[in-house]
Amino acid sequence: MTTDVIDLRDFYASPLGNLAQKDIQTLLKKTCPIRTGQVILGFGYVLPFLEMFNIKKNTVYSFMPAHQGVLGWPPHQPKLSALVEEDIFPLPDRSIDQLVGVHALENCHNPKDFLEEAWRILKPDGSMTLVVPNRRGLWTCIENNPFGYGHPYTMTQLSKILRIHSFTPTLFCRGLYTPPSTSKILSFISPALEKAGSFFLQKFSGLICIQAVKQVYAPSGPYKRLRISMIPEAVRPIEALSSPTEL
Repeated sequence: MTTDVIDLRDFYASPLGNLAQKDIQTLLKKTCPIRTGQVILGFGYVLPFLEMFNIKKNTVYSFMPAHQGVLGWPPHQPKLSALVEEDIFPLPDRSIDQLVGVHALENCHNPKDFLEEAWRILKPDGSMTLVVPNRRGLWTCIENNPFGYGHPYTMTQLSKILRIHSFTPTLFCRGLYTPPSTSKILSFISPALEKAGSFFLQKFSGLICIQAVKQVYAPSGPYKRLRISMIPEAVRPIEALSSPTEL
């Protein structure tokens, strides 16, 4: 079972979602080198985090899987978001510098096809950063948040599946040690819980984050796949509702 785009939007508008958003931003800052002049693709539901990638000095796209749904982005500007199949991105080979996936891998119907497509579109020196729920974490056990759905991973499992599909993991980090509760007390002491958890409960974090680089020398299954010749500028985004008042 996967989460709907409207549920994801509403989650990040809630106090619990704000807590998760701050933690994910911290993880991405540790693993995503933010430069200028890059082409960056967000896949899954990355809208709350795209502003941190300097969208004025980089080309940034947001692809959302068909089974999730799509929202228009950026607001009040020509849309750079599109609804896609997880195994067919309307992008040419070797066209993306960074791929960032949040609410992505754990919700894929076929992770193998997604990873092969990610390999295809990344440049030879490109990198991919994934934030996924930790199988051992408390957030995957409770369905009051989107990390309680889909297929969670341990750090070992995530590293293995990336290596199998021609990626080399380079950076690892963990976060979200605060329990998924709406209690105001837990929200107040969240900074202390995050700091303590990073020392004493590392394997039980709510989220794990990994950066991996493309292996250009490995035998590559993706080259057997159908090529999409459309250039990034020609992507025709799917228009979607961008505010609750339009629903």
